[in-house]
Amino acid sequence: MKKILAFSIILCLLVSMIGFVKEGQAATDFVHPGILHTQADFDRMKQMVNAGTQPYLDGYNQLVNSPLSSSNWTQRATATITRGGTGDNVSLLYIDVARAYQNALLWKITGNTANGDTARNILNAWSSTLTTVTGDADRYLAAGLYGYQLANVSEIMRDYPGFNVTQMQTMLLNVFYKPLNERFLIGNEYGADHNDAFIQNYRANWDLCNMAATVAIGIFTDRRDIYNIGIEYFKHGAGNGSIYNAIPFLHPGGLAQWEESGRDQAHTQMGIGLMAATSEMAWNQGDDLYGWANNRFMRAAEYVAKYNNGDDNVPFATYERGTSTNGAIQTETVISSASRNELRPVWEMIYNHYANRKGLSVPNIAARAQLVRPEGGPNTQYPSTFDQSGLGTLLYTRPSGSGGTATLPAGNIPDGTYRFIVRLSGKAMDAAGTSNGANVQQWTSNGGTNQQWTVTHLGGGQYSVKDVRSGLSLDVASQSLDNGGNLQLWSSNGGDNQKFAFIPVGSGYVRITPVNSNKPADVSNASTADGANVQQWRYALGTNQQWRLEPISVNVRLQSYNYPDRYVRHSSYRAQIDANVTPVQDSQFKMVAGLADSSGVSFESINFPGRFLRVRSNGEVWLDQNDSTTTFANDATFRRVAGLADAQKSSFQMWTDSTRYLRHSNYLLYAQIGSGSTFNADATFTEVTP
Repeated sequence: MKKILAFSIILCLLVSMIGFVKEGQAATDFVHPGILHTQADFDRMKQMVNAGTQPYLDGYNQLVNSPLSSSNWTQRATATITRGGTGDNVSLLYIDVARAYQNALLWKITGNTANGDTARNILNAWSSTLTTVTGDADRYLAAGLYGYQLANVSEIMRDYPGFNVTQMQTMLLNVFYKPLNERFLIGNEYGADHNDAFIQNYRANWDLCNMAATVAIGIFTDRRDIYNIGIEYFKHGAGNGSIYNAIPFLHPGGLAQWEESGRDQAHTQMGIGLMAATSEMAWNQGDDLYGWANNRFMRAAEYVAKYNNGDDNVPFATYERGTSTNGAIQTETVISSASRNELRPVWEMIYNHYANRKGLSVPNIAARAQLVRPEGGPNTQYPSTFDQSGLGTLLYTRPSGSGGTATLPAGNIPDGTYRFIVRLSGKAMDAAGTSNGANVQQWTSNGGTNQQWTVTHLGGGQYSVKDVRSGLSLDVASQSLDNGGNLQLWSSNGGDNQKFAFIPVGSGYVRITPVNSNKPADVSNASTADGANVQQWRYALGTNQQWRLEPISVNVRLQSYNYPDRYVRHSSYRAQIDANVTPVQDSQFKMVAGLADSSGVSFESINFPGRFLRVRSNGEVWLDQNDSTTTFANDATFRRVAGLADAQKSSFQMWTDSTRYLRHSNYLLYAQIGSGSTFNADATFTEVTP
């Protein structure tokens, strides 16, 4: 008995340790080095510089001739860095980071250990000394801008003799990420998101720099959970830096308007550079954010480059953003010429991705890159030049047709047929007719096919939405970008006004957003009446703009939140989570309207039709044959709610007992009562397309 007990204790400890590892604390499959540069990049630079190949050589000379590249430098690490307000000393940090970076580059290209030692000594000094980044709200800019640059240079030096990797990882997590980057983007124990301000108050750059730091720190610290926060925020974040909010309007001619274009061109180009940096980091880890939302970023970069190149022929749609909870709105009606044609070194990265990696035509970006080439680095006389690392001609020039292997991340809504239920009234989106121009309205849910919508992923997080009854597409009338643009039915034509994103807003709701305008489906005048018109309108956080997707027939796999390599599957009819499921159909289910109530969901096996996931009396979940009894219907119906561990995922309550959730325990599926972070993670699932 003692031996059995001892073995059981050891086994429990091992299981606990495995669970802890899976929640993101251990090393993952990140590419190293792999933030802004990979080893292949350094091999290319070294080869081209040694061969005297242009424009690499001109770019290299920019690096060598920069005073920040001198190895004769003593670091100036200090315990407290302040940006904004009394005692501002942030230049100590950003100059040292730039010096460490440029010395690290020289070491990688030339092998000179004097440069390597200097970079290492600067990094070790800061990681052992810095405890606080503070100041006014600008502290979040410091944490973002210099957080991602510090992680990037640390990634380059991670294998250098004497560099204290663990110490730097700890400092980045405890000084930059947790109290500042994460807090600003999504809120945490340090405070509410966006510095307690209204979500739309801060311009795009604030989100973008903190997003860049989140992705970079996630890679350097081998924290997939942190990396994923940055990637998800890029795609669906609530603030102005996420891709749809940063690029609110699509215009003809392959152009897209930038969020700060009506403010000034300095901040606009800064934002373009930051979105590129995050996209480059993701690309190096196999995720194609450059191509997300049908190359939306490329269209914005073309727009910004065209205007800054001196071409006045760029369209501008009136841009509005809320600035406070009392409904105050800031409106910009014309593009700003302030700081026009400022030569920021951000264009080589963008040009070389779209033109040379992907072979796409980007004439305005190409012209902009040519104007700045060869890109230099920061200049101590101009603090804003430290907003980006520069030196792109050396770092990012690539041969034409160099290609790449990154893939578009999956969409966030599985294909299938849904009902769309508006949060304010609980009524369904309803097609009033069956011909082109038929109005879209809200109406009491009645189960009709005119209240059912077929959702199909087009790639890059964009979807077509079609009325089941008529087969016509959901469409923004006349491709309008204006508030009040009518939602209607129309023959499918592939236009941007017939493509939508489903952007999570919390509590299991999304905004159904036309990609041409970034203005979500909105019930006019916040009406609760049958027949109220559905239009597009600037997102104002209203419940008349938030929709719940009720599955009618959706094929899914349920991916475990805390064991993302495992999926719910049946094995000998017992439900469990497993990796590498064979045959894969054992982990595929048709999520349908609940057997007990159509507002719930039930899960029917794909390869054993007629069998459903069902909670037995002992709490175990099995794949059982539907016997058409009320008891079976109740046991096989679940209330789909916002994920307990992540509101953008899903959790499933038993229909007849909302205190019991589907969760895995020792990899087996149960319906149980529980609480706490472990239970919440065990009871959270991601619905993914098979």
